[in-house]
Amino acid sequence: MITSLVRLAGILSIVLFCAISVFFALAQRDLSPIDEQLNKITSYPSFFEDRFYDMRMKWTMNDEVKSNKVTFVTIDDATLETFGRWPLTRNLYVEVLKKLGQFNAKVVGFDIFFPEPENSCGESKPDINFSKEIERFQKNGGHVLMSYNLSLLSGEYKTDREFDEFPMELTNSMISSKVVGGKSLLEFSVSKNTWPIQPIMDANPALGHIESFEDADGIFRHYFLTVNVEDLYFPSFALSAYQLFTGDSPQLQRNYTGETFLKLKNGDVGLNHNGQAKIRWYGNRWNFDEMSIKELLESKTDDLSFRKKIEDRIVIIGATAFGLGDIRHSPIDAKLPGPLFHINMIQMLLDGKFLRPIETSTFLSWWILFGGTLVIVLIQLLGKPILDIFVTGGIALGLFLTDVYYLTPHGYEIKLFFCLLSIIACYSWNTFLNFYLSNKDRQFLKSAFENYISPELIEEMYEKGEQPALGGDKDILTAYFTDIESFSTFSEQLNAEELVVLLNEYLTAMTDILLEERGTLDKYEGDAIIAFFGAPSKFSDHAQRAMRVAAIMQMRLNDLRQEWKNSEKNWPDIVRNMRMRIGINSGEIVTGNMGSTQRMNYTMMGDAVNLAARLEEAAKQYGIYAHFSKNTLDLLDYPEEFIFRELDTIQVVGKKEPIVTYELLGLNLEPSEELLNLISTFTEGVKLYRSKEWEKALKKFRESEKLETFRFQDETPTKTNPSEVYIKRCEDYLENPPPQDWDGVYRLTKK
Repeated sequence: MITSLVRLAGILSIVLFCAISVFFALAQRDLSPIDEQLNKITSYPSFFEDRFYDMRMKWTMNDEVKSNKVTFVTIDDATLETFGRWPLTRNLYVEVLKKLGQFNAKVVGFDIFFPEPENSCGESKPDINFSKEIERFQKNGGHVLMSYNLSLLSGEYKTDREFDEFPMELTNSMISSKVVGGKSLLEFSVSKNTWPIQPIMDANPALGHIESFEDADGIFRHYFLTVNVEDLYFPSFALSAYQLFTGDSPQLQRNYTGETFLKLKNGDVGLNHNGQAKIRWYGNRWNFDEMSIKELLESKTDDLSFRKKIEDRIVIIGATAFGLGDIRHSPIDAKLPGPLFHINMIQMLLDGKFLRPIETSTFLSWWILFGGTLVIVLIQLLGKPILDIFVTGGIALGLFLTDVYYLTPHGYEIKLFFCLLSIIACYSWNTFLNFYLSNKDRQFLKSAFENYISPELIEEMYEKGEQPALGGDKDILTAYFTDIESFSTFSEQLNAEELVVLLNEYLTAMTDILLEERGTLDKYEGDAIIAFFGAPSKFSDHAQRAMRVAAIMQMRLNDLRQEWKNSEKNWPDIVRNMRMRIGINSGEIVTGNMGSTQRMNYTMMGDAVNLAARLEEAAKQYGIYAHFSKNTLDLLDYPEEFIFRELDTIQVVGKKEPIVTYELLGLNLEPSEELLNLISTFTEGVKLYRSKEWEKALKKFRESEKLETFRFQDETPTKTNPSEVYIKRCEDYLENPPPQDWDGVYRLTKK
């Protein structure tokens, strides 16, 4: 009963939290930027939802599509280098307008401020020239759009940076409104610092504000389509460009329920209570035709490619040059040039592809949240964990794909993050409770039997729900043997207590590495570690893991030697120079419960196991410390992870079939040139040896013998090495050649 109540309380808490978070995500968009405390409280859902939506929205964009209505003319670095100043002279803009007029641009918008007159020498009057060119352009049927900025009214009084009364020129661009209940939207005042100078205003250009605020996470997603200045409503830069291009006359409407929208020919654009609409991004720079002012002015008027990009289009002029600072952190690009912010909104207005009302998306989000969670809870009542995983994954993936390929392209802004969070969290909560309850049973079983049988068998007993029995499974696995070199002499120089301390430190370090790579510890035999890979948990890369463990163990032993040398405890030289040998072989191995009916262990058996043990023993005869077979090499997925060399073709004691063996020299981590020379020289020697070219082989092995110490990080010499072994053989064969049918196999006569 208590468990059921806890389960239900957890589910209800998760669903309630996610549902409230969806509501906060709705409420946060309508908060004024000056409501800092409320913004902080409600910003957490938007942080997750907006970023998740940004990702899905980007996936719906087509990088190959191009706008045929808007063109971007840039003030780039090449333009500044050519014309040599910033701000650019107004006379240059005169030439720009002339060229755009020759190409029959319909609307030219300047995303640039002209708040101060331009000083000039002589009779040149850049401001007057620019004003006359604006008049001429507009008389010929075009439209010129100028930008200005606003200040958010946070108090009752304006500052000296704002007009006491807004300029009368603004009345020409005023939007008609039908607002129920008086005032609507945030209140702004017009900034003096960005208002175009009078000569420009005398040319009667259109006006559009470029006010914008980033979201709580610093990303620009929302656009002020219209603003409230002294209870009158004025268009943004993008909305003005749209009006000039289409001749549409938008109307701002707000009904009794507080729903605010801008009525256009293309449809209704939903606004939040601040007058903002969320941008439905069309694309990045490559989705719009773009040219620099330099390229435009250098073009010929009969250039059809330029005419195609400009004629009967909206042309937006703005800065992209490094250092001019007009950069926005947008959902599609962390360093988006500011004019692209307006261009995307213009394209959205022209296409009529608006986002659905946020309320519609929110209610749909709640239906998905509650419905998806209910399905998961009901499925888990069946008590089939595999089915739970597939259904949860299927619902999550299905919702995600449906949103990416249908809902987002159709303008829905689903709060998918918290929908998926509710579904996955409720699944996880139920799974956690089930695991906790089953783990209590498991712990009881362990406490009852851990003194009698191995932990592996306890797990098997629990999973299968039956008593352990004798028997085993046969599979291709990798056997792994290690042994400390000359360990019998350790007891002569260490007392029993020191020997235990040393062995515990060594075995702990080595076993940690083994278990980290999912190796199974079979047993310890004194200083020896016997293990295998690939059982009881099945995995295909058991050979790769065994080799990796061997390389890392040797590296860790090198670290231990350094620690023992620097230890306050005065360890004898035999400890400071400790070495271990490793034998690795892969093949058909039987693993399972072996022993008696009263006492059994999970262990391994088989011919492949015996060969691994023989390889570890045979390593001594070559003076090497990691010896593996071709059986293991053939199973490696990525042999290039390791540095190794072919060692010999041998027949070990007790085996009839010869086997090619190799020496593992370590991980392939920037090996030294000397080590690579050793491998190549030694390999050439082995080839000559097998071809019975004893003298040539002898020469190569004598060269490689000088490089053998580079096998080890500390360059510790060994009693022998592979080159010395082959030198001795070549010398013997020169005196007593082998028979004509010699097969190159070396038959070991001792372990």
